[in-house]
Amino acid sequence: MGNDAFIVRHQSIPAVSDGSSDRAIINKFASQVCTDLILQFLLSGYMFHMQTGTEDAPVTTNGPLDDTKPIMVADCTSGAMMAILYEVSLSAHGTSTLIQAMLEADMDKARYSSGGTAFVPEQMNSAATGAAAANGTFYEISGGDITALAKSTVPASIEIARKSLSEDAIGDPAGAQMAIAEVFSIRNRLSPILTNPGSLCGHFGSATADVTGYASLDFAQFPAANAW
Repeated sequence: MGNDAFIVRHQSIPAVSDGSSDRAIINKFASQVCTDLILQFLLSGYMFHMQTGTEDAPVTTNGPLDDTKPIMVADCTSGAMMAILYEVSLSAHGTSTLIQAMLEADMDKARYSSGGTAFVPEQMNSAATGAAAANGTFYEISGGDITALAKSTVPASIEIARKSLSEDAIGDPAGAQMAIAEVFSIRNRLSPILTNPGSLCGHFGSATADVTGYASLDFAQFPAANAW
């Protein structure tokens, strides 16, 4: 290691094992820091963003909530992946049955089967030199309904967050308390770490009918050696 006490590491993060040692990390401003893990994912180029619906064009969901009818699918085909944030926004609607959103993590299989529109997750640190693109299969519902494979047997497939948004017709969603919902945040609850194959499925819909709205999913994807 030489005589250096500190080293800058944003992307060259070693897979340090239990009981081993390494030099302390400093940031590129030469400040010694204890970096929040989520911020480090961003600095290292490991953070990605997906969304469905844009500007004034919401998407139409795929009927009642069902494991085969997600509005977004993120299949991990290399390395490790974990959920960071899942949000939905509900548009005006006339549905009088329960509307819910749910984030599902499947630890046994890649779930995408057909339909939807392929999505290239956005690298959230465009300044990261040589930052990798997301590895996997990524689809959202704007181009038509998504069909996913049936979920793995529980607990290999788990709901990591669920939120009820509305049980009444809403003419003006801006005045509704649950019109915008943070369904899942790593700040509030834990995400499983998925390896290849594994899948995050974002669900959104009512008990009996389609609704319209928007959704976004942030996730981290990093070398599997850094997960343990």
